[in-house]
Amino acid sequence: MVFCLTGFGFGQTVTPSVINSAGGSATVSGISIDYNIGETCVTTLTNGAVMLTQGFLQPERLGLAAVAFPTDVTCVDQLDGSIIITATVTGAPAGTVFDYEYHWSPPALCPNSALNCSMVTNLPPGNYSVEIIATYASGPSAPNDTTMLTNIIINPSSEPCILEIFNGMTPNGDGINDVFYIKNIDLFPGNIVYIYNRWGLKLDEIHDYDNKVHVWKGNVKGGSSDIAPSGTYYYIIDLNNGKEMKKGWLELTHK
Repeated sequence: MVFCLTGFGFGQTVTPSVINSAGGSATVSGISIDYNIGETCVTTLTNGAVMLTQGFLQPERLGLAAVAFPTDVTCVDQLDGSIIITATVTGAPAGTVFDYEYHWSPPALCPNSALNCSMVTNLPPGNYSVEIIATYASGPSAPNDTTMLTNIIINPSSEPCILEIFNGMTPNGDGINDVFYIKNIDLFPGNIVYIYNRWGLKLDEIHDYDNKVHVWKGNVKGGSSDIAPSGTYYYIIDLNNGKEMKKGWLELTHK
C-alpha cells in the first residue's frame, strides 16, 4: 500500500501527491510509515489539517526466479532420481548478496532448511515441491523474496537395471574418475552421448560411447584439450534401441 499526503486549511493548498513513487519510508505528521510504488489514492483519514490517503498497488518485490531440473530414476526399483534448483534474483542493487533457503515437500528431503539444499538426490518416483526464500545477506539493502515450485515430477522407469551411470568425475589425470563412466554402455552399439552445460550449450557429442576410446574427459569440445570448469553438467544418452533417451546430471570437480 502507498500513503499520499494532501494539505488543506490554514489558507494553504497542496496538490495531492504520492510521497514517493519508488517506495521506501517517510515521516508524515510525526508518524513513520513505509510505502511502495504508488497508484491512485482514496481518502482514508483526516485530522482537519492533514489528510492521509491510501493507494492500492502491487507489493514491492524482487525478481526471484527458480528453475527445477529433475532427473528420473534410471531403471526399475532404483531410487536414484534427483532434482537440482537454480535460483537467481534480479532487480536488486548491484553488489547485493542473498542467502537462500529451500523448504522441500516432503520435509525429510532437507530437514534443516538453512542448509544449501539446492540439490536433493536418491529420490524415488513421485511429485515434489519446494519453497525458495532469498534473504538479504550483505551489500546494498534489498527486501527478501519468496517463490514456490510445484509439481516437480520424478518419473518411474520400466527399463531393467543394466546401465549404471556414475555422476562424478575429476579429470586430473590420476587415473581415478578421469572420465564420465557409464557401466555397460558398450552393450548398446550405435549409442550417442550428449553433454551440455547448465545454459544448454552442447559441449560434446560422443558416438559409440565405450568408456575407453569414445568417452567424455571433461573437454569443452570434441578432441579439444580445453577442460570445462568445475560445476554441474547434463547428459542425454541415446541407446539406439527405440527406447526413451536417458537424461541426468553429473558433477565435474577439479582436485
